[in-house]
Amino acid sequence: MFRTRLSLAFAALLALVCVQAAFVYWGAYRVNDYARHSRLTSDILSELLDLSANKQRLRVWAMQRLMNADAVPEVRERLIENMQRSATALESLAVQDAALWRELAERDGIAVPQEVHQLVGVSELLKDNIKAVDARLKPLNPLEPGAEFAVLWGEINQVFDMAKGRDLREVLNGAIDRQRLTVPVARAATERALAALREKAIAMALITLAAAIVMALSLSRRLQQPLDRLLAGTQALQAGALDHRIATESRDEFDHVAQSFNAMAQELQSHRSAADAARHDLEVAVHDRTRELSAAHDTLKQLDERRRQLFADLGHELRTPATAIRGEAEIALRGKDKPTAEYRQALGRVISGIDQMTGLIHDLMLIAKAEADQLVMKPTTTDMPALLAEAVDQARTLGADRRVDVQLDLGGAAAGPVRVHADANRLVQAVMIVLDNAVRYSPEGATVAVALRSDPSVATVVVSDAGIGIDEDELPHIFERFVRGQRARAHRADGTGIGLSIAQSIVHAHAGQIDVHSVALRGTTVRISLPVIAADAPEWAL
Repeated sequence: MFRTRLSLAFAALLALVCVQAAFVYWGAYRVNDYARHSRLTSDILSELLDLSANKQRLRVWAMQRLMNADAVPEVRERLIENMQRSATALESLAVQDAALWRELAERDGIAVPQEVHQLVGVSELLKDNIKAVDARLKPLNPLEPGAEFAVLWGEINQVFDMAKGRDLREVLNGAIDRQRLTVPVARAATERALAALREKAIAMALITLAAAIVMALSLSRRLQQPLDRLLAGTQALQAGALDHRIATESRDEFDHVAQSFNAMAQELQSHRSAADAARHDLEVAVHDRTRELSAAHDTLKQLDERRRQLFADLGHELRTPATAIRGEAEIALRGKDKPTAEYRQALGRVISGIDQMTGLIHDLMLIAKAEADQLVMKPTTTDMPALLAEAVDQARTLGADRRVDVQLDLGGAAAGPVRVHADANRLVQAVMIVLDNAVRYSPEGATVAVALRSDPSVATVVVSDAGIGIDEDELPHIFERFVRGQRARAHRADGTGIGLSIAQSIVHAHAGQIDVHSVALRGTTVRISLPVIAADAPEWAL
């Protein structure tokens, strides 16, 4: 069972880790003892040096005091205090060092050096000497006249250098020399202990790592095959192969997982079949209903937009003639009675404004019907050359006053009749809108060219002029209602800007296309393309 194998492997690793931790703790404890010994030896040497230096300063103070120099008692007190502090610290450090040596001797079976016991005695001897020096220097005053300096100074030196019959200079210097030799030895011992601990810790870590690698490889080989089977099963399930089943070849935990996986796959397969059938039925119903609702929504949206746009256009364009009519009426009624001729002139202007309003309403209604797919057409078989000849004749009449010539070119038409299925009156209206713009926006003496091009499927009317042209940024908006370009407004103040919109509505109602290409100050070309009737079409199909 894999659970038992895993438990044993983890237990073995845990045991190795615990052994390693215990060894590191034991080694660190030993290294800490050596480090303490090294630190104590360094501190003892530091205190010995401080005490020796302060004692020498105190000796200098005593000489200055005898010579009546600037030697105040406060300096003596501070030096005595520093020496006492060093002696106390030295005694404490010596006791700690002796205790540590006894501990090391008991643990490692080594003898305690004689210098350790001597250091304790030296610290006690120094404390007694400091008290004697303090007692001798407190009453010290400057040397009286006639007194012997050598005798008094020899007495003071005797107090400084001797204690209990021992020469303190030799004792102190010997202790300092011994500590100077002991400090590097203690440091070297600490470094050796650290190196040994480091080597042993690395060895234990390598042993633990090797054991972990061996156990990991062993478990990996035993786990690889069942894990591969489970992974293949999950990948097949993810890919949608719900009929995939994992083979059960053992009686361990992976066998139980495989059995549960196979049961889950069987259940998912059953649910998917039922869900696919239900989803298909729902998608069909939703698709049909969505298509119906989308079509109805689009129709209602278009109708609503066209209605609102029509009302806005009517209000905008009818305001100007209505205001003019009202103004004429108010002027006619203002003041005293006027001659009949003036009333007739006012009524004539009113009628002119009404005619303008009526024409505008007629044009707007035509656009509105076209956008609502309600534009009434009376299509018949129409001969395009004859229709263009009629439109060109009307355009020549318009161009006569402006000395603009209109030329018709039928040479590009296909051989034989060019006929379209169209409402002739509406189609002439669309062509005349284009010709009217070409004539009105051309300079005097210019020529407007009208050409008919055709192939077996399409007849194209091309109207070209050399007029003011249209700016490039205005071309995308020329078929919008009540839009006039800057050049057009500068050339002619009148005009409503709905002519091309009407022409586009009529052409689109005939399943045709109208395109405009223009270059500012160089002219405009308009192309109206319409489907033609095949030359061999039977009479009943026309």
